Amino acid sequence: MPCHSILIIGANGFVGSHAARALVAAGHRVTGFGLPMSVDLMPDLASTVRMVTGSAEVIADIESAFEAAAPDVVIWSAGHNANAAGLAATGETDPARAMGVNTIGLFNVLEAARRRGVRRALVTGSLVAFGPAALYAETHIDETAAPHPTTGYGLSKTMGEQVAQYFIDRYGMEVITFRLSVVFGPGRWYGGVIAALNGLLADAAPGRKDSIQVPAEPFDLVHVKDVATALRLAVDAGRPLERLYHLNSFTTTYAELVRAIERQVPGYEVACTTTPAPIVFPLMNFDRIRRDLGYVPAYDVDLAIADCLKAR
Repeated sequence: MPCHSILIIGANGFVGSHAARALVAAGHRVTGFGLPMSVDLMPDLASTVRMVTGSAEVIADIESAFEAAAPDVVIWSAGHNANAAGLAATGETDPARAMGVNTIGLFNVLEAARRRGVRRALVTGSLVAFGPAALYAETHIDETAAPHPTTGYGLSKTMGEQVAQYFIDRYGMEVITFRLSVVFGPGRWYGGVIAALNGLLADAAPGRKDSIQVPAEPFDLVHVKDVATALRLAVDAGRPLERLYHLNSFTTTYAELVRAIERQVPGYEVACTTTPAPIVFPLMNFDRIRRDLGYVPAYDVDLAIADCLKAR
């Protein structure tokens, strides 16, 4: 595969740092861009990934990043995550800022990419572009299903998809959005929808007893290293790709994840009760990404839990 120069917006974040690691390992030249963070997710990449500090909402900062990277591929993995509350929670408490990052920030990046003739832009979207499962007739929805966001974060990600579509329609750019299911794995330093599960992973020890109340409904989960693999496959793909891909590793329940922790840590016991989720998203169909990119997830439930425990 040819070596590409890649600019990752949000490279020092959860998804971005894993993407940077996978792309460096594949032989690509990676430049990162983002605001300073309270946690360092890239200590092993200090000598291989150049970081440019700045905000995607500031055009001059974006210009500096593009000048430093001279990229032929740009990856958007940024977001507004105040106080480690989680992207969805921050989108509810500060929807204007979430919109600013996920729409204006993304517009600034794609406009800079367009003017420089960047060949491909990859955008990390989210299943929250969809609304509650009750709005959809199908149990598993594919990329043709209409978004119906009912959260501030969902609205910001849906608007981001529209920004991407604008550059596709007006300029013929190749902008590819990956709608990620719930992202999980080593380095997820913030809370959000799996905050309670993060707590169990941190506490799991032989002889310890815990209790937890979790939503009962099944949901799609993607290991962050599988996200990095999908982005690497898209960087290396030698033909045009579709504008949207759904991405997961497996469908599970929180109760199944708890049982997997108990299997990995013998002697650890969790009393798990279930309650209806405040919002149940539809399950997604993942045939397109498997067909077009040859994507095969590396992680099932047990492997994902084992990887998180190993990284503690």
